[in-house]
Amino acid sequence: MGKSRKCDRCGVDLARVESVRFGAGELCFPCAEKMEDEPGKCPVCGTVFNADDAVAMGDGHAAGTACGAFGVDTGMPEVSCAVLRQLPGRVAGRTETAHWIMCSPAAYKHAGLKLGFAEQRMRISAYRERKGKSMPNSLLSEEEAFENAAVLLEAARMAANEEQFKIRAEGILERLCADRGIFWDPYTYERSFNSGSKRLDAVHGTTVIEYESPRSFNHSENAQLRHARSQAEEYAIFLSTEEGRDLNRYSLVAWDGETITFGYAAGDGFVWEAGRNFDGFCLGRLLTLIADGGRPLVSPLLLKQRIGPETEVGRALVPALFREVCRALDSASATRTKLIYTEWARLFGQVDGTGTERLEKYLVDASRSHGIDYSSNPQVYVFALNTYIAIVAKVCAVYAIASRHGEVLPSMESPLSFLAAIEDGEYFSMFGIKNMLGTDFFSWYLGDDVTGELSQPLCLLLGRLSTIDFDVSQKNSLSVRDLFKGLYMGFTPAPVRHSLGEYYTPDWLASHVLDVAEWRADQSLLDPTCGSGTFILEGLRRRIEISSPATPASCLLDGLYGFDLNPLAVLTAKASIVVFLSGRFDHELPVILPVFLADAINTADPVDGVFTHSILTEIGERTFSIPVTLAESNDFFPIMDHLRTCIDAGICAEDVMSSLRSISPDVLNLDEEKSNIVAKTVADLIDLHHNHWNGIWCLILFDRIEAGCVKDIDLVAGNPPWVKWSHLPRQYAEFIKPICDRMDIFSDSVWVGGIQSDISTVVTYHALERFVRYGGKLAFLITGTVFKNKSSQGFRRWRLHTDNGVEPMTVDTVEDYALLRPFEDATNWPTLLFIRRNGIQTEYPVRYKRYENATLSQYADLRAMPVPGTDAGPWLVGTESDLRIWASLFNTSGNSVYRARKGVTTDANGIFFVSAQAASNPDLLHIVNDPGVGRRRDIDTVHAIVERDDIFPLLRGRDVKRFVASPQDSRGIIVPQRGMFGDEALPVRCPRLFRYLSRFREILGRRSSYHRFQQGRPFWSVWSTGEYTFSSYKVVWKEMSGNSFSAAYVGSCLFCDIDKMVIPDHKVYFVPLETEDEAAYLTAFLNAPVVSKAINAYSSALSLGISVTDYLNIPSFDSSRAEMMELSCMARRFNEGIIPTAEDEERLDVLVTSLIS
Repeated sequence: MGKSRKCDRCGVDLARVESVRFGAGELCFPCAEKMEDEPGKCPVCGTVFNADDAVAMGDGHAAGTACGAFGVDTGMPEVSCAVLRQLPGRVAGRTETAHWIMCSPAAYKHAGLKLGFAEQRMRISAYRERKGKSMPNSLLSEEEAFENAAVLLEAARMAANEEQFKIRAEGILERLCADRGIFWDPYTYERSFNSGSKRLDAVHGTTVIEYESPRSFNHSENAQLRHARSQAEEYAIFLSTEEGRDLNRYSLVAWDGETITFGYAAGDGFVWEAGRNFDGFCLGRLLTLIADGGRPLVSPLLLKQRIGPETEVGRALVPALFREVCRALDSASATRTKLIYTEWARLFGQVDGTGTERLEKYLVDASRSHGIDYSSNPQVYVFALNTYIAIVAKVCAVYAIASRHGEVLPSMESPLSFLAAIEDGEYFSMFGIKNMLGTDFFSWYLGDDVTGELSQPLCLLLGRLSTIDFDVSQKNSLSVRDLFKGLYMGFTPAPVRHSLGEYYTPDWLASHVLDVAEWRADQSLLDPTCGSGTFILEGLRRRIEISSPATPASCLLDGLYGFDLNPLAVLTAKASIVVFLSGRFDHELPVILPVFLADAINTADPVDGVFTHSILTEIGERTFSIPVTLAESNDFFPIMDHLRTCIDAGICAEDVMSSLRSISPDVLNLDEEKSNIVAKTVADLIDLHHNHWNGIWCLILFDRIEAGCVKDIDLVAGNPPWVKWSHLPRQYAEFIKPICDRMDIFSDSVWVGGIQSDISTVVTYHALERFVRYGGKLAFLITGTVFKNKSSQGFRRWRLHTDNGVEPMTVDTVEDYALLRPFEDATNWPTLLFIRRNGIQTEYPVRYKRYENATLSQYADLRAMPVPGTDAGPWLVGTESDLRIWASLFNTSGNSVYRARKGVTTDANGIFFVSAQAASNPDLLHIVNDPGVGRRRDIDTVHAIVERDDIFPLLRGRDVKRFVASPQDSRGIIVPQRGMFGDEALPVRCPRLFRYLSRFREILGRRSSYHRFQQGRPFWSVWSTGEYTFSSYKVVWKEMSGNSFSAAYVGSCLFCDIDKMVIPDHKVYFVPLETEDEAAYLTAFLNAPVVSKAINAYSSALSLGISVTDYLNIPSFDSSRAEMMELSCMARRFNEGIIPTAEDEERLDVLVTSLIS
């Protein structure tokens, strides 16, 4: 028999009466009524709460007497947290709302519990109504309630539809709230979900109102009322998901003007009161719910809808920021804004004037919306947008942390002064946060060189933010963690983010990576390319889950580190940590936020007790040195921060050193050699200042050196950038090339080298060598192409080149997420590489999991190994039985009988791809080019009559199917050469075609392939051609295969009334052959299921190129061999359109297996 439940006040058996539960306490309804009617008294012992025995705080803290009950806060005097701690025998507890407080020891059992406030208040009021009592209402007198209810009923009677009623009712409610000092959200109509497809009628904090057409409920529980309730429930769920609040915090209302019904969440569903006629009592309840609802809770979607780039605020502030930067760049003087932007652009800017097609379209649309031409300087637009996001992030962080600490921010009568205090770090220092803004490139907007144009939009921004509730204690940890990542993604359109190569890791994937790596909360963790901090925040979340509420931020952050080269990413990661840990900071225990503006590859490394680090600046490479003893001391940040202050004040080097010695014993006690090293660094930083660079370099240097102090990490995890070496800025590539050469991670081939290798491979090896302790682990999300392409050959050797020699490593597991597509709008190939630094060489096959759904519940458990006979060749991925079969299929010599080639590369398809028709002269053709082919927008449509000699039928990737390749009718390609370069005799041999190509001379001269491979050759030259291009037959396959390889063969076809050789374009690869028998044989061999599966196993799913035949053991064609001729005959049949049967597929495998066995 379970223990009986009794009322905490009167002791009645609650099994026989209705009751109300508050956290761990429970009252019968009559006692709950008294609690409402006797404010300020303990409902159990009757004690009157006052400052000596129970005080309710505005932020939800409470203390009380020892009767063990709880009470109601109705305006008792507030005291500070410090006073509460001093009260003898008192216990402070945190509740979910300031409406309920507890006496100790009840504070112990109630603190932190969800009190279900909305639900319990509604149940009490329903009980009162059933008992025939009027609800006490301090908001409206009975006369006011009656009069205003009548006004609302008349508004419903006069309204023609739902929208009219909603507008009139909300206007009346707004007036009533204004008269009573109740917060009214002026943007209540702007809440929507699912990209605007779901729009709320009205929401006031936690109170959702669903308006319906007047009188549509017909005073009954009809379908319309049920639909209205369903809508309100759906919106409450949307709000709970977006805001991160518990669903039971929301109150629901459905109203058609004459009938109203109130509801709330309970358990797994919702509870609704019966509909009733709208009257003064209902109006009082509605006003109370609006008052209790408060402000909307901060969330990424709310910020986007209130102050995003396409709101009134964004349309005012982003163009103003853009104009200020452009004005600075046009200035002849070296203004602060100009210098900061120039340095940002050189160090971090990644957008040029060309951009992607999606980016160009977005800039056109944004320019039209904002009334300014962003396309004139896309990089300035990105800087202006980043500044805008940075301002919002900093203000939100200050509001959030102040809310959790119960601090009241000063009046914003002067918004610019408020922002200046934020940018100075004043508010963050109040809470013991040292380095929030040290390396911030986005405070320029407050500089003396900036005009007053920004004042009005900045005031507008702060005004909008003042309508939002930043008390993140009401949010679940997941939504708090995602706040600033969501802010950045919501404010930065996908075309802009993707043009910068930014694809953020979803939280569920980061969590999975840490699970796979077996990371424990007591271990250290580093993400060297942390972005907005997803992996660091996941580690922090896990530590918070097992820690005490009293554990300070400094302990939770110990051993967690993040680096990034993007200053906005560093800022948002820091802001996320600040908000996530708000309530745990203490100015008496100041902390360094462990996210640093640092390069994951070019790290500061100590040599002979000194960190020496080079930084590229606008005025050249600068090298700075800091003694290790100073870098590792607790004084290092105060020293560098003080140094910045001195430099900005224009103090000379000698006086700066004297000042540093006076504030830090660590500087004072340096020996002469180390002191001279510091003095040299001070002098160099002052020299930068004299060249118009402000003291920001002091804290950039601090971040670089502090990152260099990180070592011996248990787990390095993250998602490093996937950028091809050939796409890196030239200056940066040259800067880090010596590091890469020492790692030996590129291909041995002099032609391939590292041109297609991914920078993530460099980050991986550097992190393993520099940061992972011996015995530690690394888990990186990298592109799956590194397991397949030739450029990453050295990477796949899995060995470090350290000062102590070659150190092997063990690849534990690879996980393939290509089918999951975890990154927004990306069709890339994400994989997880989990590797152990243990000195043990990797043994093959390696476990390879290919996941099939985002729940991570289904995967193919495969194995991977290099192509047999190769030195770190492309990996084969298949089942264990597949690997056994494939062992005899591959050519261990590496010399394939059949060499593949690439189709013609024009780099200007809109000029060389034409539609052709026969002309009256049989030697000529009528052609018209197609400017829509390719990405160029500077090609005109041209009709011409030209010689037919150099016009060939065109085969594109879309034309290639299994066994069959069919060029489109009349679709042709101009190939003005028979070798590697353009035919110099073309003007004489084909003067009409020469005149046609000459019309595009300027465009053709700017092509990338022409500059790289054909400089000095005829401007009409195309690339990747030779005698092989004109072979009689070609076995072809398309480059982009979707991980499903298929081959066909093609020879000549009827083209403008004559047979002519088919020419593949650059998206098609082929083996040139001279007889149809051999072409058909090779096609059948490659299409045999056992072979095509093997090809898919080692070829990159994104590029099935010439490597298709490189490693296969394909016997040379011999017409005297029956198996080969049978294969040839089968392919001829299928080439005519006959679909292979299951028996045919099996026969193909039998024949191929007999040839290779």
